Amino acid sequence: MKTAIKLTLSALGCIGLAGLVLWWLADHRRGIAWAVSVVRSRFSDVSHLSPSSLDAWLRDAQRPAPQIVDARSEEEFAVSHLASARRIGPESTTAAALSALDPERPIVIYCSAGYRGASLARRLQNAGRRDVWNLEGGIFAWANAGLPIERDGQHTPRVHPYFRFFSRLLKPQNGRGETGYNVGNRALIGNTHPRS
Repeated sequence: MKTAIKLTLSALGCIGLAGLVLWWLADHRRGIAWAVSVVRSRFSDVSHLSPSSLDAWLRDAQRPAPQIVDARSEEEFAVSHLASARRIGPESTTAAALSALDPERPIVIYCSAGYRGASLARRLQNAGRRDVWNLEGGIFAWANAGLPIERDGQHTPRVHPYFRFFSRLLKPQNGRGETGYNVGNRALIGNTHPRS
């Protein structure tokens, strides 16, 4: 009997913990803050840049614009990306990534929430590049801040969620808590406005 009670209590504890995790990630602000803290902890040797800092940099005509690198899959990039972004897949070799980039210009790398971008940034830093930053929170944090993303040169509110679970890291598109709409079997969501 004691074993059955222990098993029941363990199962309820696991369900409660899973519910707590889902509640924590249900709000995009908490979810992105969690993602940023995980990436910063795992990649403490990588330089990180906030979306607002990158936006200010891109607006500063006195400062040379960085190379923007999208470290997501082709499918994710096709849905949307930052203006002037060049896709270099996270699986690319360091040599291939370096050969695709201008050695004289700084680099800002992003992915969905920061992990793949920070991984590529670390590899480039380990290869000798010192002017490399990871965009904190990736395109999710950028879109959540209302900063512009595009597809085929046109503004779009869509962001590929990477995995459906990660769609919770994106700000809902409307006041009813809906996160967007589906295309095929992938949720495409986001909430951005063009720069004024």
